[in-house]
Amino acid sequence: MYLARVIGQVEARVRLTGFEPHKLLLLQPLNPKLEPIRWSVIALDITGAGINSLVVYEEGREAANPFHDPPLPVDAVVVAIVDAVDYQEGAGLPNA
Repeated sequence: MYLARVIGQVEARVRLTGFEPHKLLLLQPLNPKLEPIRWSVIALDITGAGINSLVVYEEGREAANPFHDPPLPVDAVVVAIVDAVDYQEGAGLPNA
């Protein structure tokens, strides 16, 4: 799972069956310090997240797991809206 900020919404006039009730969101992946780390991602939203929301998303085969009947060809899906992030650099790592 990856952390991201919602930076936009994607509109699609034609969608596959099963995609109709869900929004497509444009995400900016973030590191634990909430800094951008790579290119943006388009993800299917099943949480109701809005612009500027902090979210967790999944990519790859795991992204399609919530959709069993019928299975949807999804590569990225927003799975949670994040309330807060508490990150401490080096926390939990053994001293060298």
